[in-house]
Amino acid sequence: MKALLMTAGASRSVFSRPSSPHPCRLLKPAPLPLKRGIFIRLRAGGTAAVWIGTLLLSCGAALGTATQSKKSGAAAPLLYSGNENGTFKIFFSGEEIGQEKFQIAESGSSVKASGEIRLTVERDKEKVSFLIRPVLEFNKFFEPASYDISQESGPNKTKARITFRGVMSEAVYDSGKETEARQIDLRKDVLVLDDNVFHQYIILAKRYDFLKGGVQEFSAFVPQQFIAGGVSVSDKGMEAVQVLNQSLKLQHLLVDTGELQISLWLNDKHELKKLAVPKSGVEVVRE
Repeated sequence: MKALLMTAGASRSVFSRPSSPHPCRLLKPAPLPLKRGIFIRLRAGGTAAVWIGTLLLSCGAALGTATQSKKSGAAAPLLYSGNENGTFKIFFSGEEIGQEKFQIAESGSSVKASGEIRLTVERDKEKVSFLIRPVLEFNKFFEPASYDISQESGPNKTKARITFRGVMSEAVYDSGKETEARQIDLRKDVLVLDDNVFHQYIILAKRYDFLKGGVQEFSAFVPQQFIAGGVSVSDKGMEAVQVLNQSLKLQHLLVDTGELQISLWLNDKHELKKLAVPKSGVEVVRE
């Protein structure tokens, strides 16, 4: 699932419905049309979405595999700890198209992850700019409580709010012209990996148990697409990686969605220094 954004055309609704029901998607906010080749639209016939900046499998066996793996694990769960902030530069096909400023901060037993993403892309031979503001709140067990995201492009403004309630979570999408609410069954510890919100991969990396190693599976949810599924993460060891003209030796985690592979490179403190999606030509590097 790769994607950059939702629709910029004022005449087009932010909400779109497939022609036939999808087993795990009740409502899909429409992605913004960018340069050809940047995204692949989800099709109702079962072809999985592939979006820049997010991870997700189709809703079938992948989610079942992730659930099964979590039940079989006997080790104590990892807990989130630490405060972090920084800036990512975002590149597409070697060209810098934006940046993301983020902050992840603990407050008592809860954690708040927020960001501000600015992207400028070419659309119909014109430059179009987007401002995205996500806010995720979760506890130290990585269980999300709420997620808010807003997106602006010129006069067009859209927003969404997800309230996680255990058995049945609620999503409310506001296009500025209409509001729609939908419910979805999600795991308590589901990962939120939204379109174009790269700091959420820091949270994913903290979920990986390096002592256990091997392939570890997690359930995931992409709010802007209202899709849930599973992702797998594996440790590929230390590698020499080029980051902003510097050669660094970093830990390589490979995230596999079944449709797409995303590489994460972490330093010795397990801070995310670089993200790459080779299939889509996307690279995100930390300043």
